[in-house]
Amino acid sequence: MADSPKFALVTFAVYAVILYNVNSFFWKFVFIGYVVFRLLRTDFGRRAMATIPRDFAGLKLLISVKSTINALFKKDRPIHEIFLDQVRQHPNKIAVVEIESGRKLTYKELNELSNQYANLYVNEGYKIGDVVALFMENSIDFFAIWLGLSKIGVVSAFINSNLKLEPLAHSINVSKCKSCITNNSLLPMYKAALEKGLISKDIHVFLAGTEVDGRHRSLQQDLQLFSTEEPAPVDGLNFRSVLCYIYTSGTTGNPKPAVIKHFRYYWIAMGAGKAFGMTKPDVVYITMPMYHSAAGIMGIGSLIAFGTTCVIRKKFSASNFWKDCVKYNVTATQYIGEICRYLLAAKPCPEEKEHKVRLMWGNGLRGQIWKEFVGRFGIKKIGELYGSTEGNSNIVNLDNHVGSCGFMPIYPHIGAFYPVRLIKVDRATGELERDKNGLCVPCVPGETGEMVGVIKEKDALLKFEGYVSEGDTAKKIYRDVFKHGDKVFASGDILHWDELGYLYFVDRCGDTFRWKGENVSTTEVEGILQPVMDVEDATVYGVTIGKMEGRAGMAGVVVKDGIDIDKFLADITSRLTENLASYAIPVFIRLCKEVDRTGTFKLKKTDLQKQGYDLAACKGDKIYYWVGSEKSYKPLTEKMQQDIDAGIYDRF
Repeated sequence: MADSPKFALVTFAVYAVILYNVNSFFWKFVFIGYVVFRLLRTDFGRRAMATIPRDFAGLKLLISVKSTINALFKKDRPIHEIFLDQVRQHPNKIAVVEIESGRKLTYKELNELSNQYANLYVNEGYKIGDVVALFMENSIDFFAIWLGLSKIGVVSAFINSNLKLEPLAHSINVSKCKSCITNNSLLPMYKAALEKGLISKDIHVFLAGTEVDGRHRSLQQDLQLFSTEEPAPVDGLNFRSVLCYIYTSGTTGNPKPAVIKHFRYYWIAMGAGKAFGMTKPDVVYITMPMYHSAAGIMGIGSLIAFGTTCVIRKKFSASNFWKDCVKYNVTATQYIGEICRYLLAAKPCPEEKEHKVRLMWGNGLRGQIWKEFVGRFGIKKIGELYGSTEGNSNIVNLDNHVGSCGFMPIYPHIGAFYPVRLIKVDRATGELERDKNGLCVPCVPGETGEMVGVIKEKDALLKFEGYVSEGDTAKKIYRDVFKHGDKVFASGDILHWDELGYLYFVDRCGDTFRWKGENVSTTEVEGILQPVMDVEDATVYGVTIGKMEGRAGMAGVVVKDGIDIDKFLADITSRLTENLASYAIPVFIRLCKEVDRTGTFKLKKTDLQKQGYDLAACKGDKIYYWVGSEKSYKPLTEKMQQDIDAGIYDRF
C-alpha cells in the first residue's frame, strides 16, 4: 500500500537527523534524495510521475501559443494582413480546392478574389462596423467573402445553412445585418421566411453563385468590374477588432451570435494547429460546415495560421471520404463523433488503407470505438479537444489518451494558476453546489462537475467576449465562484476528471443537448410544439439512443382528450419540418397520459429523460419514432425498440 505524504515526511525527518549525526557534510543531499524517493512511493507521487511528460508538453505548448499571440498583439495587425504574409511567402501554392466544381485557387488568386469582394462592398458604401450575413454552403467563396469583408472592417455573420423560418429569421435579425449573401440552393428557405414577414424586406439579398433569378444580384457576375488590388487601409481596424459572429445554441432557445475578434480567430486556429503538429505542407480536408468554428476557424483558418492547402467538400460523404483523401493527398482532416461512426459503418474500401492522413482532430470520438477507428484506418494522431466557440475554457488531448478530450494537472493548488476548472453541480436540479461561505465547490481528481473558465478582464485570452446581446452574455457568467467578486464562463458541459488528470465529456447540462454534431435547444423546439392547439403541454429533452453519439431529441406531449392522433402527428410533423433544422426534429414523440409536474406545473423533465423511449418504463404511453426518409412518425414497437437499442436501426 502506498505511503501517505504525511507519514513519508515524518520518516524523512527521522532519517535525516540520524544521517546528520553520522556525517554532517552529506546529510542534506541524502535527505533531499530520500524525500524524493519516499514521495514517489505515495499514490500521488506515482500519479504525478506518470503525468509529468504530458504536463510538460502542455506547458511547452502554452508558452509557444502565448508567445506567438503576444507578439501579434504588439504588431496589432488585422487578420487579413497575417494572411498576406502567407501570400507573399508562396503566392503560387494551391491554397484551396473545391471538390464539386473542381475549382482551384493559388494563394495569390484567393487573395485577389477576396480583394474584389472587398472593393465591391466599398463601392456599395459599406464601412467598418457594418454587418453582412453569410447564409451559404461550404465553398471557396464563403472564405473569400468574409476575408474580403474583414479588409474593410465589415463583420460577417455566419448563418447556419440548415435553419428555416423562425430560427433563420432570428439569426439574421439579431445580427443587425445590412445585407445577406446566399446561394441559389438556400434562397427558397430565405424567401419562405421573408414571405411570412419574419425578415425585413430592407435587408438586401445577394447571390454568391453565377446563376440569377431575375430579382437578386449575382456578386460573381459583378466581380470582374472591381480591382484585384488591396482596398485602402481602414482607420481603427486592428487585431482586437470584431471579425465575425459565429452562432451557438443555448438555454435561451434561438441561436446566439458569439463575438469573434481577429485575435480570437487566429488564436483558435493557431493553437489547435500547434497542439496537433500542423505544418505548411499539410493538405486539410474540410467536410464539416464552415459556419461553425470547427471548420470555419480550425479548418479553413489553417490557411492563415500555417499556409496549408484546404480541400473543401460541400457536405460530408462517407462513401467519398477516403476516396477524396487519396485523390487530393490529404494529410489532415476533422471529425465529430458521428463522422467516425459513419466511417466505421461504411463498407471497407481500398482507399481507407491507401490514404496519407496522419492527423484527425475534433471532438466526440468515444472511447468505445477509438481503438477500432484508429486500427482500421491507420490514423497515427487523434487530436481530441474540448472547447466552445465563445468560451475561454478550452483543453486538448496531447498524448492520444483513449477517450479523453484533454487534461488538467493534478498538482495541489494548481487551480490558482490554471484558468480552467471543474465545479460541483447538483445533477438533478442543475444548481451549483456552494459552501457555507457562498462559494462554489471545486472538484478534485476522481470527481465530475461543470467546466468553467476563469474570466480575467485584463487578459485578452481569458476575457469572455460574449454575444451580441448583453443579456445572453450575462446568462453565461457565474459570480462568486472561487472567491467573492470573481467571475467565470459557464460552459454548460459536465466533464469527469480522473485520477491522472484526464478529462472526459459526460453530458450537457441545462436546456441543451448534442445530436448529429449540433447543439439543440430544448426551448427552441418546445416553442414550435407548444403553440399547437391540440397540445396542452410539451417538454423536450435529450435521450441516449442505442449506440449512437450524443442524445436524440424526445418530446413528452400532453394532448387534449378526443383528438385524432394521426392528424395530430401529421400537423406537428409539418410544423417541425417547416421550422426546424433536420437535426433538431425530435426523434421520439411520447404522448403522456399521466404526468408528474413540478410546483410550477411544468412536466418533470428529469423523470421523463430517465425513462427515455423504453416502452416498459413509459407505463403504456404511446411512443412514436421519426423515420427520416419518409419524414413521418411511426408507432414504436418492442421489436423496433430492440433494433434501435442494438444499433440495427439508426435511420433517423
